[in-house]
Amino acid sequence: MKYLYLFIIFTFGLVLSSLGIALVIRSGLGVGPGDSVAVGLSMHTPLSVGTILIIAFVILLLVNAKLEHKRPQYESLIPILIRGLTVDYFLYDLLGDAQYDAWYSQWGIFSLGLITMAVGIAVYLRTPFPRIPLDHFMMIMNKRSKQSKSSVRIFTESVLALIGFLLGAPVGIGTLIVALGLGPFIQLSYSLARPIAYLWHESSQQRSKA
Repeated sequence: MKYLYLFIIFTFGLVLSSLGIALVIRSGLGVGPGDSVAVGLSMHTPLSVGTILIIAFVILLLVNAKLEHKRPQYESLIPILIRGLTVDYFLYDLLGDAQYDAWYSQWGIFSLGLITMAVGIAVYLRTPFPRIPLDHFMMIMNKRSKQSKSSVRIFTESVLALIGFLLGAPVGIGTLIVALGLGPFIQLSYSLARPIAYLWHESSQQRSKA
């Protein structure tokens, strides 16, 4: 039963982070580095941002398997589909007609999106279920390059932001803030979400004693 609760928490975290992504995009201050490529490609193709994210994550899933010389983590298709479908729902349906022209509304929506994204990511990372391939890719590169997690994340997101900018995505001040501020917000939220890990470890200990 606890694993059912954990899966619900896992799904909630993913959906919450998708809402944060959509809010940041709709704020008009600049998209997150990791999403700029998908936004840029959606401007040149009939595909939605969520659909492009799904395709990109599936490709990255295979790349991760090649780098680790392991079988692809097909179970990661669950968070991939949840992320892609919910981003599209929030971006095109729930917030499809939303317009934020005043500077205070733009910054308000952007700030809410950044916090929501960080909390959602921290919550889903606290569960024992598969991660989004981009998060796993950064872990792989961290081990292979022997650089700090923050250095790997900054480098990876800088490259993604550059590609997004070349594709015409709205890379701006908001992109820089997400690149520099999302990590610390995730770390803070991750610490506050520690009770979720206790639920997981307690469940594992009970199962090992059975």
